Amino acid sequence: MTFGIHPWWLDDPDYLFSQDLSRLESLLKENKIAAIGETGIDRLHKATLPLQIEMFEKHILLSEQYRKPLIIHNVRGTDEILRLYKKYQPKQPWIIHGFNGNEAEVRLFTEKGIYLSVGESLFYENRKVAKAITSIPLDHLFLETDTSEKTIQEVYEKAAERLNLPLGVLKERIFANFARLNLDVWNSGMTEHDCSSATMALKSLDGAMC
Repeated sequence: MTFGIHPWWLDDPDYLFSQDLSRLESLLKENKIAAIGETGIDRLHKATLPLQIEMFEKHILLSEQYRKPLIIHNVRGTDEILRLYKKYQPKQPWIIHGFNGNEAEVRLFTEKGIYLSVGESLFYENRKVAKAITSIPLDHLFLETDTSEKTIQEVYEKAAERLNLPLGVLKERIFANFARLNLDVWNSGMTEHDCSSATMALKSLDGAMC
């Protein structure tokens, strides 16, 4: 699973984030987490922005300490996210969840090596990413459903259509990105020595044993 403190939670005066920070670190120590997140910046929740930044920085440090990818929520926070990337120079992968930016934002993120995960926005012509997806390097792209009623198959098909790529080629490229994250998600009884990481990724997403 992934686990993180979402910036929305910080609006709740009764939310005890210190408990979840302790829980997060405990789960990391037990190696029960594949990636950290969501965490990040949401400027629509301005009252908690200083706390959002503080929490985001704590997640960055844990990501580096435990060598886990970071899944990032971003609403009008690109400048702050890039500032913190420059400050910490992370070695672990960063993934912008639910990306809906324009070509300029694509360039700002991918030049840093940050991955962009795209979902339901691809289905709407008025969403920026519906046009900007063609500027996302394939080795920096992920696809997702999040809370959408669209299936992941439908998202893949729409992305392939917008990219003018055969569906099989797109799947291979994104599965290779997944394998590159080197997530510790192997089933018990299986090891990385049983098959290559790329094959592991393909088989796990096909519902096989590894």
